[in-house]
Amino acid sequence: PDIVEVSVKDNQLTVQCESSYKDETCKERPFFRKSITLPPGTQVDQLQPQITDSDELKIEAPYVETTQQ
Repeated sequence: PDIVEVSVKDNQLTVQCESSYKDETCKERPFFRKSITLPPGTQVDQLQPQITDSDELKIEAPYVETTQQ
């Protein structure tokens, strides 16, 4: 994709990707969006997205186990 956006709001992780393709007869703009709820204890302020050498999106964040009482 030409554009990759990763955001977190209220423990909701959203990934959006967009590409564009244009030739003499066709113009395309594929779009992808996926949202997931992160588990309690995810340290979203330390979230680190990266594109790997094999062009995969990898998102990491520390997790602290929460205790319920």
